[in-house]
Amino acid sequence: MEDRQKAAVKAAEQSVAKAPSWYIQPPVDANSIYAAGTETSLDMQMSMDMAVLSAKRALASQINNRLSSKMKDFAMQVGAGDDVQVTKEIERVTTNVITEVNLAGFTREKSELIPQGKGYRTYVLLRYPLGESNRMIVDQMKKSAVLEAKMRASDAFQELEREIEAAKSVR
Repeated sequence: MEDRQKAAVKAAEQSVAKAPSWYIQPPVDANSIYAAGTETSLDMQMSMDMAVLSAKRALASQINNRLSSKMKDFAMQVGAGDDVQVTKEIERVTTNVITEVNLAGFTREKSELIPQGKGYRTYVLLRYPLGESNRMIVDQMKKSAVLEAKMRASDAFQELEREIEAAKSVR
């Protein structure tokens, strides 16, 4: 049992030592958002796919993230003089919500594949260019707005035709 724990600690230490610096400290620049991800799998492609998905989740969290937090703090003092006991209870609940974030335009900047045990560990760095991606999102929103306007016009036209038919039938 103790040998397993030592082996697990050694494996964790090696994993940290082999982690690329860009994974530990992703780049920062004014024109892009970076997010790193890592995953392991016995299958090389699965390791890569999962690492990309992990990085996408981190990227989406940076772009459109809503955080709610609630904290309760309770303290009680019992006794008197030298026999005072203080009981303190703290409860904290945090919820992180990420909803449908458009990641169009992201690129995989770097990736590193490392053998780990019988499987693979993949590190991935994604880059989300702010200017170009924002234009893509705005273009998509414009296309959506145009489609929505066409649908409304079509619905309004159909309603008008129904009203005309209803008025004709009343005569």
